[in-house]
Amino acid sequence: MIRRAITVFVKEIRDALRDRRTALMVLVASVVIGPLTLVLVAQFVSGLEERASTLKVRLAGGENAPALVNFLQRADVDIEKAPEDYIARVKEGTLDAVIVVPRDFHERWLAHEDARMELVFDDSRTEAAPAIRQSERLLEAFNHETAYLRLMARGVSPSLNDSLKIDRVNAATPRQKGAVLLFLIPMFAILAPLLGGMTLAIDATAGERERGSLEPLLANPVSTAAFAMGKWLAAWASAVAVAVITLAGFVLAAALYAERKLPALLQFGVPELARFVAIIIPLAAFTSAAQMLISTYGRSYREAQTYVSYLATAVSFVPLIVMFSGAKEAPWQAAVPALGQLMALQRVLRGDGLSVFDAVVPAGVSFALAALAVAAVARLLRDERIVFGRS
Repeated sequence: MIRRAITVFVKEIRDALRDRRTALMVLVASVVIGPLTLVLVAQFVSGLEERASTLKVRLAGGENAPALVNFLQRADVDIEKAPEDYIARVKEGTLDAVIVVPRDFHERWLAHEDARMELVFDDSRTEAAPAIRQSERLLEAFNHETAYLRLMARGVSPSLNDSLKIDRVNAATPRQKGAVLLFLIPMFAILAPLLGGMTLAIDATAGERERGSLEPLLANPVSTAAFAMGKWLAAWASAVAVAVITLAGFVLAAALYAERKLPALLQFGVPELARFVAIIIPLAAFTSAAQMLISTYGRSYREAQTYVSYLATAVSFVPLIVMFSGAKEAPWQAAVPALGQLMALQRVLRGDGLSVFDAVVPAGVSFALAALAVAAVARLLRDERIVFGRS
């Protein structure tokens, strides 16, 4: 049966390669989209870091707060006078944050009265966040310095005002922090097998059925199990190939651009690629088999494409649910296809150790489900309603 399955596998691969436009589209999309997205993310994050590292504030009414201006100058902060239309400019995004000092600020500040000032910003703009936080920190520092000086003027130790001192200790390594930025790579690693195997899985089942070539194919003295296995191997190989090309594109993008922009955070090289591929191969086996099983029920290529898109949509939601739900890792997640692989991929990206349980359970579940799906396809190919039924 193995030899006949391999014969079917070769036939399906040849048929797939004849459709050069589809193959070229999948290849270009695999090579370009992921790495391009990674470069854009690196560019965006490095831009935020550059903004955060530049000490600069914009003041409106700075002449009303000479003490604040003196404090900022001593801290080597670049002070820029805000334009008259600063509110409109903040709204349109050309200004990030503006400190507005009222006319009576200095008099109230000297009189030790409640002196207020405004910080105008638009927090719906993500790129403005570093400038907003920087302005807030500088104003808090000025406030603390004022309180210290007033306590010292009264002969009171400033330390009495600080009963608690907090030393911030961040346990995350730069690589673990970078894994948050590289969330795109596990997401593309999960989606790539779905996209890579979909065309071949649909064409090998619903496509053959629509063209009427399935009946003469099954008339050959070959078992339906060999047919199902050969077609599945072809779809699996296509899914793995697209996944490898996609991930290799990320390695190239990281090496040529992203790691230069954020060398401490963005680390995705050949060792990570090898681990990713090892994790994705079993998932590709499952997704290819599931796509074939679903497509077998389609009476035409387009109908099967619609059915398979439901599976792709469901799987594509897995990374998003994990990202936005704040779900913590749990052992049961390893037994859920796509979710188990996603957790393992994130551990690789963070540089955490990958246990035998993390690697074997998702792979075992995926292979077991793939075997059941292929067996179901073989059984359906013996059903006359499936073989002869067309739209």
